[in-house]
Formats: sequence, C-alpha cells, structure tokens
Amino acid sequence: VLRDVDDRGFEIGLHPTWYAFDDAEELAAQKHQLESVLGHEVRSVRQHWLHYDIRKTTRAHSAAGFEYDSTLGVTGNVGFRFGTAYPWQLHDLDSGEDLDLFEVPLIAQDTSLFDAKHMGLDEELAVAYVTNLADAVERVGGVLTLNWHPDLTLPEKRWNTFVRVVEELDDRGAWFATTSQLGDYWREQYG
Repeated sequence: VLRDVDDRGFEIGLHPTWYAFDDAEELAAQKHQLESVLGHEVRSVRQHWLHYDIRKTTRAHSAAGFEYDSTLGVTGNVGFRFGTAYPWQLHDLDSGEDLDLFEVPLIAQDTSLFDAKHMGLDEELAVAYVTNLADAVERVGGVLTLNWHPDLTLPEKRWNTFVRVVEELDDRGAWFATTSQLGDYWREQYG
C-alpha cells in the first residue's frame, strides 16, 4: 500500500511512535525502516499526537536526517500556534545554532475540528473555520497546512468537509504541494 501511494506521487513522511519524540537514534531507525520499504529517502516528519518538546524534538529530527517537520500546530484547536502561516528554519535552542530543518506549520486538522473533546464542529462550521483560515493565509501569501487522517474520513461530515475545502482552495487557484515540495520551494525562495 505504501509503495502504491508513493508511486502515485504522494509524499510518505514518518509518523513516529509516541516515545520517539526526543530520541534521534529511534527516529533514525524508524526512518530507515520506512525508507527500506519505499526504496528512497524519507524527508519529512510529523510527530504522533503532535508530541513535541521544542528543545529536544527539533534537535532529534535534525540528527535523524529529516529536512522538514510539520508537527507544530495546535492540538484541540486550529490556527497559527506560532503566529505565522510561513515555514521557518528551526534552531537548536540550547546551542543557538541553525539546523538544516524547516518547520511547515500545521494550521488545521480534522481531529481538532470534529472530535467532541476538542471543537466538536458540524460540517458547515468546520468548512467556515477552514475557509476563514484560508482567507487569512491568502491575505499574507502563506501556507495552509491541512492534516486529514485517512482512517477517519468515513464519517460523512469529515469527508464532505475535506472535499468542500479542497474544491474551494482549487477554485481559488491554490498550489497543492507535499511537505517536501513546499519546503524545497521555501528554501529556494527564502532560505
């Protein structure tokens, strides 16, 4: 299944186990295992349940050889956790050194929008929320990163919201890109 998805042009990034968030060796081992199945390098990562420690995870991702991360979003809500819709170069906060790792911020995910323990929205309100975020991103020429879990798209409101949002973005002429495609573009233009 992974090879089929990869062959269709979708990027396969690592979604590590919970306890790997600060362990560069474990992250590298999981990355290598996925690469051995795909037959090529895995360049991006998003931590499971957004489990992240800004002092440790950033350094571990860099040491494991990732180029792009898309973990830094809001669990249980949507929006601009770090106040920006722009990718940025990450730093080792202890050493102050720039890392060869860029963050592509997570702006909205389905679990935050729909789960009752979080926002608990219906389809119409979820579409309105994401559309409002798209408006804000469009005004500043930023990035709208969406995370929709394929195993959770069976409920009609989740799938319909995804389709409606993608159609709206397509009507606006949005550029749809993988994390690595976007990261490569960002590095070339601004990095």
